[in-house]
Amino acid sequence: MDLLLKDKVALITGASKGLGAATAAALAEEGVNLILTARDEKALQMQADRLTTEHGVRAIPIAADLTEAGISDTLVKQSINTLGRIDILVNSAGASQGGVFWEIPEDVWQDSMELKVMGTIRMMRAVIPHMIENQSGRIVNIVGNTGLQPAPRLLPGSSANAALLAITKGLAEDLAPHNVIVNALNPGPTRTERWTTLMGKLSESGGRSVADIEQDYKDQIPMNRLAEPDEIGRLAAFLASERAANMTGACLTADGGWTKGIG
Repeated sequence: MDLLLKDKVALITGASKGLGAATAAALAEEGVNLILTARDEKALQMQADRLTTEHGVRAIPIAADLTEAGISDTLVKQSINTLGRIDILVNSAGASQGGVFWEIPEDVWQDSMELKVMGTIRMMRAVIPHMIENQSGRIVNIVGNTGLQPAPRLLPGSSANAALLAITKGLAEDLAPHNVIVNALNPGPTRTERWTTLMGKLSESGGRSVADIEQDYKDQIPMNRLAEPDEIGRLAAFLASERAANMTGACLTADGGWTKGIG
């Protein structure tokens, strides 16, 4: 399906790897020009070079740490100066460590909220005035299904995800009159670098093999498998397009049927 995105401009956070990189690839395949941001300058440059070569789009890497004060405003200004506008914002930065609740250090909670929640808030605050001025824009927050269905060993991430879902829902109502659309994508367990790191830490703290821990998650998923990053990236691209018609404040869950709630 042609998503009618050719020559649009997207700013993607967390774009050097994982779901941010997968979303960048899906959008580049649709002809979207990209501003890619993350903290790893070398990885960003490699990603930008690959997307430009494979898809013929402009892909501009800008290394940035979204926990730094004022960096979001600077990033948005640089993006507009470079490519003229921002049609799409995809927030994919931030990851949370897991573990036994009473053993998780306080800084893990603070780091989770500072990058994933506050980083997303800062990016939206910086880009929304530009989108309101243009009376057009689409924001996709890549969140996670544990915001709807908390996992006992993933509570820092569950808490951050729940906060982002609330913000997405409430903000969408304010922005709808300006034709600025805000939706969330809630992936379940997905085979990314973050997942591999998380499994390793849970294995180390719990004294069980990674394979056994991962199987515990698969056993809860009706489709009995993890998602692949490109599958989630394509869904994010869909939400970034006009094909996702009459949707705002929505939370699209893609977790193989794991989430049991109705809503």
